[in-house]
Amino acid sequence: MIRRGIGIASYNRLDKLGDIVEAVKKTAPGGTKIVIADDGSDTLNGLSVSQIAKETNTILVQGPNLGVGANKNRLLWALQDMHLLCILEDDLIPIAKGFFESYEAAAVLSGIHHFARVQDKEVDETVPAFTAYLKEADLTPIYGPSPRGDLTFLTAQVIQTVGAFNPLFRGAGYAHGEWSQRVARAGLINHPLRWVDIKEARDKIVQIGDTEGGRWNTDVNDQLRRNAQVLKQLQRKEYTFCDLVLE
Repeated sequence: MIRRGIGIASYNRLDKLGDIVEAVKKTAPGGTKIVIADDGSDTLNGLSVSQIAKETNTILVQGPNLGVGANKNRLLWALQDMHLLCILEDDLIPIAKGFFESYEAAAVLSGIHHFARVQDKEVDETVPAFTAYLKEADLTPIYGPSPRGDLTFLTAQVIQTVGAFNPLFRGAGYAHGEWSQRVARAGLINHPLRWVDIKEARDKIVQIGDTEGGRWNTDVNDQLRRNAQVLKQLQRKEYTFCDLVLE
């Protein structure tokens, strides 16, 4: 039996979190394990993430405010026994059933273990036969110059081979991109363009926040500068695996 999981990475968007959880429950395949990871959110008008988790009957893992990478590691830790996982940030909401199934079918057909929403500027296909092959299954791949961090679909092999987001990253920026680069380096993205999304899945998910609320309510420029330096240091190592530890 295939075990499926969806993780929601949340920080200081409690006004939207309950709606996102309910939308995930309505659109996910039956039996999907759903987990919220909270990165030390404040309360909002007396509402806490613990209350939202209780009211929606959702598993919650939480810890101090350490940043995007550490919070997503909480999701990887909670969902590491799943065969297929989808990680959503708390500014995306699914609006129709089928998004998970489209990614799952694409992963099975293509041998690609990592799908991500791609940056707005799409790039042209370099292996037309690959696109034609997926279209036979009513799946349309989309290619981009880099992966966004707000949605990632992955197989268990990614966690087994690449492990965690590097804990040297703190706060906002670069942790997800560096992790995805390691996934590609490990040979788990079976396409030369590497950054692939599936149109039939993407069109069932809507962005509702982006730079409103969450970490963007504060000045994150120092965090971005620090994490850019961390990235430069790690790029010299060209390592692949990082231990998955709950913080």
